[in-house]
Amino acid sequence: MVRSFIILLALAAAVAAAPARAADARRGERLAQAHCAACHIVAPHARNEVADAPPFEVIARKYGFEANAIRTVILGPHRKMNFMPDPAEAGDIAAYMATLGP
Repeated sequence: MVRSFIILLALAAAVAAAPARAADARRGERLAQAHCAACHIVAPHARNEVADAPPFEVIARKYGFEANAIRTVILGPHRKMNFMPDPAEAGDIAAYMATLGP
């Protein structure tokens, strides 16, 4: 029992220490167009009369165009969201949203 716990602990430490995949803003833009554009305006200066959620540019500005802060928001609960991104997808979308800033 103790041996299994030690092995599990070592495995968890190895996973936590593994280098994270760098966020990909281009992939994030594609994901946003495919999964978020029905509710959000995902590109700067785009028009979408059907959008009932804030534009990505507004959300990104609210969080200082900081990808880590945006990623945290994306991973949190959303009203009416029909897409549950995994952490890598959320990171990619956040990286894209961070590019919308000054």
